[in-house]
Amino acid sequence: MQTRTNPFIIMAGLYLTVGLAAIVGTLAAESGLVESLPRLRWVLIHLATIGGLTQAVFGVLPSLVTATDASARRPATSRRWLQWLALNAGYPLLLLGMATGATVVAVTGGTIVLGALGLLLSTVVRTSGWAMNRGLSRYYRLAPWFLVVGILAAFGMLLGIHGPGGYFGSLEAHVHANVWGFLALIVAGALLTLLPALLEAELRYPRLVSVTFWGLTIGVVGLVAGPWLARHEVTVLGLGSYVVGTGALLANVVGTYRSSDRSHSRRIALVLGAYLWLAFPVPWAPFVLLVPDLVPASAIETAAINGLIFGWMLQLAMAFLPVVAAAFARPVADHDIIQAVTTVAAEHPHPSWIQVGSVNLGMLVLWLTPIPFRGGLTASATLAGFALIAVAWALFVVSLWRSIASPTSEGGTRHSATRDTA
Repeated sequence: MQTRTNPFIIMAGLYLTVGLAAIVGTLAAESGLVESLPRLRWVLIHLATIGGLTQAVFGVLPSLVTATDASARRPATSRRWLQWLALNAGYPLLLLGMATGATVVAVTGGTIVLGALGLLLSTVVRTSGWAMNRGLSRYYRLAPWFLVVGILAAFGMLLGIHGPGGYFGSLEAHVHANVWGFLALIVAGALLTLLPALLEAELRYPRLVSVTFWGLTIGVVGLVAGPWLARHEVTVLGLGSYVVGTGALLANVVGTYRSSDRSHSRRIALVLGAYLWLAFPVPWAPFVLLVPDLVPASAIETAAINGLIFGWMLQLAMAFLPVVAAAFARPVADHDIIQAVTTVAAEHPHPSWIQVGSVNLGMLVLWLTPIPFRGGLTASATLAGFALIAVAWALFVVSLWRSIASPTSEGGTRHSATRDTA
Protein backbone atom coordinates (compact mmCIF):
# COMPACT_ATOMS: atom_id res chain seq x y z
CA MET A 1 0.00 0.00 0.00
CA GLN A 2 1.34 3.40 -0.95
CA THR A 3 1.66 5.71 2.04
CA ARG A 4 2.79 9.20 2.85
CA THR A 5 4.15 10.84 5.98
CA ASN A 6 2.97 14.14 7.41
CA PRO A 7 5.93 16.56 7.02
CA PHE A 8 5.06 18.35 10.27
CA ILE A 9 5.32 15.04 12.15
CA ILE A 10 8.76 14.41 10.63
CA MET A 11 9.94 17.80 11.86
CA ALA A 12 8.43 17.09 15.28
CA GLY A 13 10.51 13.91 15.39
CA LEU A 14 13.65 15.79 14.39
CA TYR A 15 13.21 18.50 17.02
CA LEU A 16 12.32 16.00 19.73
CA THR A 17 15.48 14.08 18.84
CA VAL A 18 17.55 17.25 19.11
CA GLY A 19 15.71 17.93 22.38
CA LEU A 20 16.89 14.54 23.66
CA ALA A 21 20.45 15.52 22.73
CA ALA A 22 19.92 18.79 24.62
CA ILE A 23 18.78 16.98 27.75
CA VAL A 24 21.88 14.77 27.52
CA GLY A 25 23.87 18.00 27.30
CA THR A 26 22.04 19.22 30.40
CA LEU A 27 23.08 16.04 32.20
CA ALA A 28 26.69 16.57 31.15
CA ALA A 29 26.59 20.18 32.37
CA GLU A 30 24.93 19.25 35.68
CA SER A 31 27.54 16.54 36.30
CA GLY A 32 30.41 18.96 35.58
CA LEU A 33 31.67 17.14 32.48
CA VAL A 34 31.18 20.19 30.27
CA GLU A 35 30.58 23.87 30.85
CA SER A 36 26.94 24.91 30.80
CA LEU A 37 25.93 26.52 27.53
CA PRO A 38 24.21 29.91 27.68
CA ARG A 39 20.40 29.70 27.73
CA LEU A 40 20.56 25.89 27.45
CA ARG A 41 17.48 25.45 29.64
CA TRP A 42 15.28 27.73 27.54
CA VAL A 43 16.59 26.27 24.30
CA LEU A 44 15.72 22.79 25.62
CA ILE A 45 12.22 23.96 26.57
CA HIS A 46 11.58 25.43 23.12
CA LEU A 47 12.89 22.32 21.40
CA ALA A 48 10.23 20.34 23.24
CA THR A 49 7.43 22.88 22.73
CA ILE A 50 7.67 24.90 19.51
CA GLY A 51 10.11 22.47 17.94
CA GLY A 52 8.24 19.32 18.88
CA LEU A 53 4.62 19.61 19.95
CA THR A 54 3.78 22.76 18.01
CA GLN A 55 4.99 21.06 14.84
CA ALA A 56 2.72 18.11 15.67
CA VAL A 57 -0.23 20.43 16.37
CA PHE A 58 0.25 22.20 13.04
CA GLY A 59 0.24 18.78 11.40
CA VAL A 60 -2.91 17.35 12.99
CA LEU A 61 -5.13 20.37 13.73
CA PRO A 62 -6.98 20.57 10.38
CA SER A 63 -7.63 16.81 10.51
CA LEU A 64 -9.01 17.11 14.03
CA VAL A 65 -11.35 19.87 12.86
CA THR A 66 -12.66 17.80 9.96
CA ALA A 67 -13.07 14.77 12.25
CA THR A 68 -15.28 16.68 14.72
CA ASP A 69 -17.23 18.86 12.29
CA ALA A 70 -19.28 17.12 9.61
CA SER A 71 -19.58 20.34 7.60
CA ALA A 72 -15.82 20.94 7.49
CA ARG A 73 -13.94 20.94 4.21
CA ARG A 74 -10.56 19.39 3.49
CA PRO A 75 -7.77 22.03 3.52
CA ALA A 76 -5.80 22.81 0.36
CA THR A 77 -2.46 20.97 0.18
CA SER A 78 -0.62 24.00 -1.20
CA ARG A 79 -1.55 26.12 1.82
CA ARG A 80 -0.36 23.37 4.17
CA TRP A 81 3.08 23.31 2.52
CA LEU A 82 3.30 27.10 2.81
CA GLN A 83 2.59 26.77 6.55
CA TRP A 84 5.29 24.13 6.85
CA LEU A 85 7.85 26.27 5.03
CA ALA A 86 7.07 29.37 7.10
CA LEU A 87 7.13 27.51 10.43
CA ASN A 88 10.39 25.76 9.65
CA ALA A 89 12.04 28.89 8.27
CA GLY A 90 11.07 30.99 11.27
CA TYR A 91 11.70 28.54 14.07
CA PRO A 92 15.47 28.02 13.51
CA LEU A 93 15.94 31.80 13.42
CA LEU A 94 13.99 32.18 16.65
CA LEU A 95 16.03 29.44 18.31
CA LEU A 96 19.32 30.86 17.04
CA GLY A 97 18.41 34.34 18.27
CA MET A 98 17.50 32.98 21.71
CA ALA A 99 20.70 30.95 22.00
CA THR A 100 22.98 33.83 20.96
CA GLY A 101 21.06 36.75 22.45
CA ALA A 102 20.57 38.30 18.99
CA THR A 103 17.27 40.13 19.40
CA VAL A 104 16.83 41.05 15.74
CA VAL A 105 17.28 37.45 14.63
CA ALA A 106 14.87 36.19 17.31
CA VAL A 107 12.22 38.79 16.43
CA THR A 108 12.58 38.00 12.72
CA GLY A 109 12.12 34.31 13.41
CA GLY A 110 9.18 34.97 15.70
CA THR A 111 7.53 37.14 13.06
CA ILE A 112 7.81 34.37 10.47
CA VAL A 113 6.38 31.86 12.98
CA LEU A 114 3.52 34.29 13.61
CA GLY A 115 2.92 34.37 9.85
CA ALA A 116 2.79 30.56 9.79
CA LEU A 117 0.27 30.68 12.61
CA GLY A 118 -1.84 33.17 10.65
CA LEU A 119 -1.88 30.75 7.73
CA LEU A 120 -2.94 27.92 10.06
CA LEU A 121 -5.77 30.05 11.46
CA SER A 122 -6.85 30.82 7.91
CA THR A 123 -6.91 27.11 7.12
CA VAL A 124 -8.98 26.31 10.22
CA VAL A 125 -11.48 29.08 9.39
CA ARG A 126 -11.72 28.01 5.74
CA THR A 127 -12.17 24.41 6.84
CA SER A 128 -14.85 24.93 9.49
CA GLY A 129 -16.20 28.49 9.23
CA TRP A 130 -16.38 31.17 11.93
CA ALA A 131 -19.03 29.67 14.22
CA MET A 132 -17.73 28.76 17.68
CA ASN A 133 -20.56 26.53 18.93
CA ARG A 134 -19.89 23.33 17.05
CA GLY A 135 -19.06 20.91 19.84
CA LEU A 136 -15.46 19.79 20.15
CA SER A 137 -14.23 21.68 17.08
CA ARG A 138 -14.48 24.96 19.04
CA TYR A 139 -11.48 23.81 21.11
CA TYR A 140 -9.41 23.63 17.93
CA ARG A 141 -10.59 26.95 16.51
CA LEU A 142 -9.96 28.93 19.68
CA ALA A 143 -6.62 27.42 20.74
CA PRO A 144 -4.36 29.03 18.07
CA TRP A 145 -5.43 32.51 19.18
CA PHE A 146 -3.76 31.90 22.53
CA LEU A 147 -0.51 31.11 20.68
CA VAL A 148 -0.84 34.50 18.98
CA VAL A 149 -1.05 36.08 22.45
CA GLY A 150 1.94 34.02 23.62
CA ILE A 151 4.08 35.12 20.68
CA LEU A 152 3.16 38.77 21.23
CA ALA A 153 4.17 38.42 24.89
CA ALA A 154 7.49 36.95 23.71
CA PHE A 155 8.00 39.99 21.46
CA GLY A 156 7.41 42.15 24.53
CA MET A 157 10.18 40.32 26.40
CA LEU A 158 12.58 40.57 23.47
CA LEU A 159 11.91 44.26 22.83
CA GLY A 160 11.51 45.38 26.43
CA ILE A 161 7.83 46.30 26.05
CA HIS A 162 5.91 45.20 29.14
CA GLY A 163 2.69 45.83 30.99
CA PRO A 164 2.39 46.71 34.69
CA GLY A 165 3.71 43.24 35.59
CA GLY A 166 7.10 43.98 34.00
CA TYR A 167 9.37 41.37 32.44
CA PHE A 168 8.30 38.50 34.68
CA GLY A 169 4.64 39.33 34.11
CA SER A 170 5.24 39.06 30.37
CA LEU A 171 7.14 35.80 30.90
CA GLU A 172 4.27 34.24 32.87
CA ALA A 173 1.72 35.49 30.34
CA HIS A 174 3.84 33.96 27.55
CA VAL A 175 4.10 30.55 29.25
CA HIS A 176 0.44 30.46 30.31
CA ALA A 177 -0.86 31.47 26.86
CA ASN A 178 1.31 28.96 25.00
CA VAL A 179 1.00 25.99 27.35
CA TRP A 180 -2.16 26.37 29.46
CA GLY A 181 -4.01 28.00 26.54
CA PHE A 182 -2.85 26.89 23.10
CA LEU A 183 -1.58 23.38 23.82
CA ALA A 184 -3.94 22.53 26.69
CA LEU A 185 -7.09 23.41 24.75
CA ILE A 186 -6.00 21.29 21.79
CA VAL A 187 -5.02 18.42 24.10
CA ALA A 188 -8.39 18.61 25.88
CA GLY A 189 -10.27 18.57 22.58
CA ALA A 190 -8.13 15.71 21.27
CA LEU A 191 -8.65 13.61 24.41
CA LEU A 192 -12.41 14.11 24.27
CA THR A 193 -12.33 13.31 20.53
CA LEU A 194 -10.05 10.27 20.51
CA LEU A 195 -10.56 8.46 23.82
CA PRO A 196 -14.15 7.26 23.21
CA ALA A 197 -13.10 5.72 19.88
CA LEU A 198 -9.84 4.38 21.27
CA LEU A 199 -11.49 2.82 24.32
CA GLU A 200 -14.62 1.77 22.37
CA ALA A 201 -16.87 3.41 24.94
CA GLU A 202 -19.23 6.39 25.02
CA LEU A 203 -17.95 9.59 26.59
CA ARG A 204 -18.95 9.16 30.23
CA TYR A 205 -20.05 12.73 31.01
CA PRO A 206 -20.90 14.56 27.76
CA ARG A 207 -22.41 17.50 29.65
CA LEU A 208 -18.99 18.25 31.12
CA VAL A 209 -17.53 19.00 27.66
CA SER A 210 -18.80 22.59 27.87
CA VAL A 211 -17.64 22.88 31.50
CA THR A 212 -14.15 21.88 30.37
CA PHE A 213 -14.16 24.35 27.47
CA TRP A 214 -15.35 27.36 29.42
CA GLY A 215 -13.37 26.48 32.55
CA LEU A 216 -10.12 26.29 30.58
CA THR A 217 -10.90 29.30 28.40
CA ILE A 218 -11.91 31.67 31.21
CA GLY A 219 -9.12 30.28 33.36
CA VAL A 220 -6.33 30.88 30.88
CA VAL A 221 -7.59 34.43 30.18
CA GLY A 222 -7.11 35.13 33.88
CA LEU A 223 -3.76 33.36 33.96
CA VAL A 224 -2.53 35.49 31.06
CA ALA A 225 -4.06 38.83 32.05
CA GLY A 226 -3.30 38.57 35.78
CA PRO A 227 0.52 38.40 35.57
CA TRP A 228 0.68 40.93 32.72
CA LEU A 229 -1.45 43.40 34.68
CA ALA A 230 0.20 42.52 38.02
CA ARG A 231 -3.25 41.73 39.43
CA HIS A 232 -2.91 38.68 41.67
CA GLU A 233 -6.66 38.42 42.25
CA VAL A 234 -7.21 37.99 38.48
CA THR A 235 -4.54 35.28 38.39
CA VAL A 236 -6.06 33.42 41.35
CA LEU A 237 -9.58 33.59 39.88
CA GLY A 238 -8.23 32.33 36.57
CA LEU A 239 -6.46 29.51 38.35
CA GLY A 240 -9.68 28.51 40.10
CA SER A 241 -11.62 28.43 36.84
CA TYR A 242 -8.85 26.43 35.19
CA VAL A 243 -8.94 23.83 37.98
CA VAL A 244 -12.70 23.40 37.45
CA GLY A 245 -12.23 22.89 33.69
CA THR A 246 -9.35 20.45 34.20
CA GLY A 247 -11.33 18.52 36.81
CA ALA A 248 -14.23 18.16 34.36
CA LEU A 249 -11.83 16.91 31.68
CA LEU A 250 -10.26 14.31 33.99
CA ALA A 251 -13.70 13.16 35.13
CA ASN A 252 -14.45 12.29 31.50
CA VAL A 253 -11.05 10.63 30.97
CA VAL A 254 -11.33 8.45 34.07
CA GLY A 255 -15.07 7.82 33.69
CA THR A 256 -14.75 6.78 30.04
CA TYR A 257 -11.82 4.51 30.86
CA ARG A 258 -13.67 2.85 33.75
CA SER A 259 -16.71 2.18 31.57
CA SER A 260 -14.55 0.56 28.87
CA ASP A 261 -12.75 -2.79 28.82
CA ARG A 262 -9.82 -0.92 30.41
CA SER A 263 -7.40 -1.50 27.60
CA HIS A 264 -4.72 1.12 26.87
CA SER A 265 -3.95 1.37 30.57
CA ARG A 266 -0.42 2.62 29.94
CA ARG A 267 -1.68 5.43 27.72
CA ILE A 268 -4.19 6.42 30.39
CA ALA A 269 -1.44 6.23 33.02
CA LEU A 270 0.64 8.69 30.97
CA VAL A 271 -2.36 11.02 30.60
CA LEU A 272 -3.13 10.97 34.33
CA GLY A 273 0.57 11.39 35.17
CA ALA A 274 0.71 14.35 32.80
CA TYR A 275 -2.16 16.12 34.50
CA LEU A 276 -0.73 15.33 37.93
CA TRP A 277 2.31 17.46 37.11
CA LEU A 278 0.20 20.13 35.42
CA ALA A 279 -1.87 20.47 38.60
CA PHE A 280 0.93 19.94 41.12
CA PRO A 281 1.99 23.63 41.26
CA VAL A 282 -1.59 24.81 41.92
CA PRO A 283 -1.46 24.57 45.77
CA TRP A 284 1.86 26.40 45.75
CA ALA A 285 0.74 29.24 43.48
CA PRO A 286 -0.98 31.41 46.16
CA PHE A 287 2.16 31.23 48.34
CA VAL A 288 4.46 32.15 45.45
CA LEU A 289 2.18 35.05 44.49
CA LEU A 290 1.27 36.40 47.92
CA VAL A 291 4.07 35.41 50.33
CA PRO A 292 7.13 34.63 48.18
CA ASP A 293 9.49 35.21 51.10
CA LEU A 294 8.04 32.24 53.00
CA VAL A 295 8.69 29.68 50.25
CA PRO A 296 11.56 29.09 47.78
CA ALA A 297 9.60 30.86 45.06
CA SER A 298 12.29 30.74 42.36
CA ALA A 299 12.94 27.03 42.84
CA ILE A 300 9.20 26.27 42.83
CA GLU A 301 8.73 28.21 39.59
CA THR A 302 11.62 26.28 37.99
CA ALA A 303 10.13 22.95 39.12
CA ALA A 304 6.70 24.02 37.84
CA ILE A 305 8.05 24.83 34.37
CA ASN A 306 9.92 21.50 34.33
CA GLY A 307 6.60 19.86 35.22
CA LEU A 308 4.84 21.55 32.30
CA ILE A 309 7.50 20.50 29.81
CA PHE A 310 8.71 17.09 30.96
CA GLY A 311 5.82 16.01 33.16
CA TRP A 312 2.85 17.18 31.10
CA MET A 313 3.89 17.71 27.47
CA LEU A 314 6.35 14.82 27.22
CA GLN A 315 3.94 12.28 28.71
CA LEU A 316 1.10 13.30 26.40
CA ALA A 317 3.46 13.06 23.42
CA MET A 318 4.60 9.60 24.56
CA ALA A 319 0.99 8.47 24.88
CA PHE A 320 -0.22 9.50 21.43
CA LEU A 321 2.37 10.91 19.02
CA PRO A 322 3.78 7.55 17.75
CA VAL A 323 0.31 6.26 16.79
CA VAL A 324 -0.64 9.63 15.28
CA ALA A 325 2.56 9.54 13.19
CA ALA A 326 1.71 6.04 11.93
CA ALA A 327 -1.91 7.02 11.29
CA PHE A 328 -0.87 9.83 8.94
CA ALA A 329 1.09 7.32 6.88
CA ARG A 330 -2.23 5.71 5.93
CA PRO A 331 -4.52 7.18 3.25
CA VAL A 332 -7.50 6.90 5.61
CA ALA A 333 -5.97 9.66 7.73
CA ASP A 334 -6.99 12.16 5.06
CA HIS A 335 -10.64 11.39 5.73
CA ASP A 336 -10.93 10.29 9.35
CA ILE A 337 -8.03 10.73 11.73
CA ILE A 338 -10.04 9.12 14.54
CA GLN A 339 -10.52 5.90 12.60
CA ALA A 340 -6.87 5.88 11.53
CA VAL A 341 -5.51 6.40 15.06
CA THR A 342 -7.86 3.75 16.47
CA THR A 343 -6.75 1.21 13.85
CA VAL A 344 -3.06 1.94 14.31
CA ALA A 345 -3.29 1.86 18.12
CA ALA A 346 -4.67 -1.68 17.93
CA GLU A 347 -1.70 -2.81 15.83
CA HIS A 348 1.22 -0.99 17.43
CA PRO A 349 3.04 -1.58 20.71
CA HIS A 350 1.73 0.43 23.64
CA PRO A 351 4.01 2.74 25.64
CA SER A 352 6.02 0.76 28.17
CA TRP A 353 5.64 0.84 31.93
CA ILE A 354 9.33 1.76 32.00
CA GLN A 355 8.42 5.04 30.27
CA VAL A 356 5.54 5.65 32.66
CA GLY A 357 7.62 4.96 35.76
CA SER A 358 10.81 6.68 34.61
CA VAL A 359 9.27 10.01 33.59
CA ASN A 360 7.06 10.27 36.68
CA LEU A 361 9.81 9.27 39.08
CA GLY A 362 12.08 11.78 37.36
CA MET A 363 9.51 14.53 37.84
CA LEU A 364 9.06 13.57 41.50
CA VAL A 365 12.80 13.90 42.03
CA LEU A 366 12.90 17.28 40.25
CA TRP A 367 10.09 18.51 42.51
CA LEU A 368 12.28 17.68 45.50
CA THR A 369 14.82 20.30 44.39
CA PRO A 370 12.96 23.26 46.01
CA ILE A 371 13.53 21.56 49.38
CA PRO A 372 16.64 23.11 50.97
CA PHE A 373 18.86 20.02 51.22
CA ARG A 374 22.25 20.13 52.83
CA GLY A 375 25.47 18.74 51.42
CA GLY A 376 24.75 19.47 47.77
CA LEU A 377 21.85 17.04 47.45
CA THR A 378 19.90 19.53 45.33
CA ALA A 379 22.41 19.15 42.49
CA SER A 380 22.28 15.37 42.82
CA ALA A 381 18.47 15.40 42.73
CA THR A 382 18.50 17.54 39.60
CA LEU A 383 20.95 15.19 37.90
CA ALA A 384 18.96 12.09 38.89
CA GLY A 385 15.66 13.64 37.79
CA PHE A 386 16.91 14.59 34.34
CA ALA A 387 18.58 11.18 33.93
CA LEU A 388 15.28 9.39 34.58
CA ILE A 389 13.44 11.70 32.17
CA ALA A 390 16.13 11.09 29.54
CA VAL A 391 15.47 7.32 29.73
CA ALA A 392 11.75 7.82 29.04
CA TRP A 393 12.49 10.41 26.33
CA ALA A 394 14.94 8.06 24.56
CA LEU A 395 12.41 5.19 24.49
CA PHE A 396 9.79 7.59 23.17
CA VAL A 397 12.01 8.91 20.37
CA VAL A 398 12.85 5.36 19.25
CA SER A 399 9.14 4.49 19.20
CA LEU A 400 8.29 7.65 17.27
CA TRP A 401 10.86 7.06 14.55
CA ARG A 402 9.78 3.44 14.19
CA SER A 403 6.22 4.64 13.64
CA ILE A 404 7.34 7.21 11.07
CA ALA A 405 9.63 4.78 9.23
CA SER A 406 7.45 1.67 9.40
CA PRO A 407 3.81 2.42 10.20
CA THR A 408 2.86 -1.24 9.77
CA SER A 409 5.63 -2.53 12.00
CA GLU A 410 6.35 -6.20 12.40
CA GLY A 411 4.75 -7.69 15.43
CA GLY A 412 1.77 -5.34 15.27
CA THR A 413 -0.67 -8.26 15.10
CA ARG A 414 0.99 -9.83 18.11
CA HIS A 415 0.53 -6.65 20.15
CA SER A 416 -3.08 -6.25 19.08
CA ALA A 417 -3.84 -9.81 20.08
CA THR A 418 -2.42 -9.33 23.57
CA ARG A 419 -4.10 -6.05 24.41
CA ASP A 420 -2.82 -3.88 27.16
CA THR A 421 -5.06 -4.76 30.09
CA ALA A 422 -2.40 -4.73 32.74
